[in-house]
Amino acid sequence: MKRYQLYLGVGVASLWLVTGLFSVVGYAGTVMPEGGAQPLVRIAIKQNASVGEISIRGTYEVSDPVTGEVLGSGRRMPRVQLVPVRDGIQLGNDFYGRERIRITTRKDITVYGTKNDKRYRENMDIVRNADGNLLLINQVNLEDYIRGVLYHEVSHRWPMEALKTQAVAARTYAMYRKKIRKHKEFDVTNDTFSQVYGGRSAERYRTNLAVKKTRGEILSFNGEVLSAYYHSTCGGVTLSSNDVWQEEILIPLRGAKCNYCYNSPHYKWKRNFHLQDIQEKLNAEGYQAGTIKDIRVDKRTKEGLVQILKITGRNGEVVKVSGKEFRGILGPNLIKSSRYRIKMKGYYCDIIGRGWGHGVGMCQWGTRGMAKQRYNYKTILNYYYPGAKIVRLENL
Repeated sequence: MKRYQLYLGVGVASLWLVTGLFSVVGYAGTVMPEGGAQPLVRIAIKQNASVGEISIRGTYEVSDPVTGEVLGSGRRMPRVQLVPVRDGIQLGNDFYGRERIRITTRKDITVYGTKNDKRYRENMDIVRNADGNLLLINQVNLEDYIRGVLYHEVSHRWPMEALKTQAVAARTYAMYRKKIRKHKEFDVTNDTFSQVYGGRSAERYRTNLAVKKTRGEILSFNGEVLSAYYHSTCGGVTLSSNDVWQEEILIPLRGAKCNYCYNSPHYKWKRNFHLQDIQEKLNAEGYQAGTIKDIRVDKRTKEGLVQILKITGRNGEVVKVSGKEFRGILGPNLIKSSRYRIKMKGYYCDIIGRGWGHGVGMCQWGTRGMAKQRYNYKTILNYYYPGAKIVRLENL
């Protein structure tokens, strides 16, 4: 999950003692019963696609999601093309004169992509949007959604307590997104702008077990679903959501010292760039950058994040770029966070930084480090979301 990752507070001292930690996080009751009703999560699988391809395993039904009218059915569907046409949707040889149809299956629907083909459970809404392109929305129950998320967010080989921690955080974030997007077309996307979701194809035994062991558990604060942000590696300190996105300061998201992610491959990083490459990328985004002579940090936030960069050309021209935009232009997978320094080296520069991601909330590699030291998932959640409570979904 990334919200334009800047990845990396305030130091918190003796609060992190285990006894203190456990007393802060409340835990209400046992897990949701296996057969309990669950909320549905709407995940955008494809957006603005001119064409798509799907196949269906097992019996299926095509219906109008507005009226409930059954439009077609079958035992299985081989790989067929999905095309938005002027008056509706063409699914293989079948035409549906509607802007939205729903496919429901007892097994799964495969959506074919340029790189990976993925199988999805339950319902798939196929929408012809206002631009005449396709929007595919997978609708699944919450627990199935989390099963499709965990493997892509953390390694299934990590300690079980870290997997359980991730399950609760991911479930909470999904419910938070449902709350703020209830009047939108979908709740989340299937990529790093929400939570990476791979559907049934991403399910593994250990991640499924972590979901089962925490079934129905989410984090709340002041009686509301917490915006449980998380990121890969904080690099030693997590950040306040106010520092990064100027959001209201919540106690669970105020930032804290983290001593557990130092084994992450992203704890420290360095990238070398040719100045001409940076110039070309800036110019492509509308900046009038000449031949670059120098790049330096002009302003940082109080937490040390790069806020403004000053870029000086060989003819004396000066361009100023926000740290967030600069990272986006060069690539958030190359400049992994906004906590870095720049070292000029002639026609090149090194960008040397710490952490990966926006840095707010839970540090995923930190949860691994804590679990390795035998902290349980409740204690870990309290460490990264102090003051939040673990509650059963149906009790919120």
